[in-house]
Amino acid sequence: MGANERATLGSTPEAMARALGVWPLYVVESATAKGLAVAKWRFQTFRALREDFPQSVLACRTAGSACVTKIYGTRSIRKRPKIGSVTFIPGDGRTMSALDGPAEAVLVYLRRDRIASFAEQHMAGGRLPQIDEFFAIEDPWLEGYFQMLMSELESYNGLRRPAESLLLDQTEHLVLRHLVRWHSDAGPREVRGLDLQSKVNPLRPALVCRVEEYVDANLTRDISLADLARLACMSVDHFLRSFRAARGTTPYRYVLEQRLRRAATMLQTTPAPVAAVATKCGFRNPSHFSVKFHAHFGVSPSQFRRTA
Repeated sequence: MGANERATLGSTPEAMARALGVWPLYVVESATAKGLAVAKWRFQTFRALREDFPQSVLACRTAGSACVTKIYGTRSIRKRPKIGSVTFIPGDGRTMSALDGPAEAVLVYLRRDRIASFAEQHMAGGRLPQIDEFFAIEDPWLEGYFQMLMSELESYNGLRRPAESLLLDQTEHLVLRHLVRWHSDAGPREVRGLDLQSKVNPLRPALVCRVEEYVDANLTRDISLADLARLACMSVDHFLRSFRAARGTTPYRYVLEQRLRRAATMLQTTPAPVAAVATKCGFRNPSHFSVKFHAHFGVSPSQFRRTA
């Protein structure tokens, strides 16, 4: 990873990299200012890493059998995290950690002001909940969340391009809702507010049409969840759930399907190179396009063009 690429790292990945002397395999950041960031790491042995980070960290062990020791003052806990187990680090510097061998993990970086904004919009009273610190626990929802992230992001080309804002913004809202609902000090009354919000009316047909027209006109651009929510005059969280109730899919999945449909039409009707089709349909790079196209149609773009 070159010096210019390193300079683009977010504050917490960079702080970790400087402390450990090793750089992540990749970092994917939202094009939206102050959005979510995800990094995949291959850690080596380290001792006494102080967990004093600018952002909170949600981590999932993806490979390796090395033990991790968490140090809380004079007390320590040693575990051998299972593949798929998750850890939440508030980043307040109260604990330290040590690793006794190589391991791989995917880390999600959560800005504290985004947690506060979520609470202000969706919690009764707007109180900022304290998300509990947890260490190598099994949470099926979070394990599935990380599997989804990896399947979506592995085809991105490292730091060369940011991920789609729509994907990361959407997953940020989902994971914040889960952490606040199940892993925070939020009281029953505050949590009840979140539960009541789970029942929403589908987006009105006129608003669905407005969103679909906007997507069709902007497929080559980065489309953010905030852009779509503004079209419907809703909060991001309300729009996300209303759109899904109306269309039976998430905004990210809908946009991806429209890009794939346009790409299929271009492959059938134009001689444009596959890489050009990927760019004109809003995909980040040809590799990402090929992975998503094959997953949807069962063949590569080139094979699809030949059989068409």
